Amino acid sequence: MITLRSIAATAALIAACIAPNVADAQCRSFAKNKCIPQLEPYTFNETFNAAQLSPGEEAEVSMTFYSGQDYRLLVCTHPSLGEVNWKLVDAGNRTIFESLADEPKHTFDLKVESTTQLKVLVYVPDRKSANDLVPVGCVTILMGYKKS
Repeated sequence: MITLRSIAATAALIAACIAPNVADAQCRSFAKNKCIPQLEPYTFNETFNAAQLSPGEEAEVSMTFYSGQDYRLLVCTHPSLGEVNWKLVDAGNRTIFESLADEPKHTFDLKVESTTQLKVLVYVPDRKSANDLVPVGCVTILMGYKKS
């Protein structure tokens, strides 16, 4: 006999399995429609780095940059989150570029002398909202390159 409790548990399990896929699909759609066009005139490298974040959360992505290539990094956030802090650091955690929410810069153009791996660190600042709802939104880190 199927009980109401087992139906509710099954529904919760299905929702838990589907929710990350729906969030990922929404992030991909946001990146495709709102962020990738901002890479112009650079060509998107087809690597999708995104996560659903809320205030106080952070993310880190390692990226490889090849020598002699011109790159554009783009950190694109959903408007519900506002501006984020992000920086580009080398293997020794030395800051190469930093953008603060108070003075946001969404892109950074660079060219490296030798192939290297760098990290992009993103932090969503805490902020008070007009209501008790905690905003959650997509943060996308994209790389573009110039064809030579």
